[in-house]
Amino acid sequence: MKGPSQVVDQIERNRQELSRLAEHHGMQDYKVLQQSMVLDELINEYNRFKYKKQQYMNRQPIA
Repeated sequence: MKGPSQVVDQIERNRQELSRLAEHHGMQDYKVLQQSMVLDELINEYNRFKYKKQQYMNRQPIA
């Protein structure tokens, strides 16, 4: 299972790839759309990590 820091690294690599593809093929190209969807999923994965951590940190103790 990937940790948050590994996902952040993947996000950065995929963001750079998206930028490169958009520069070479234009924003309307299918490859750019595909890469954008990959990046979106990685961002969603990172946000799930953050949300889980917030839920854990905001738990109320059982009294």
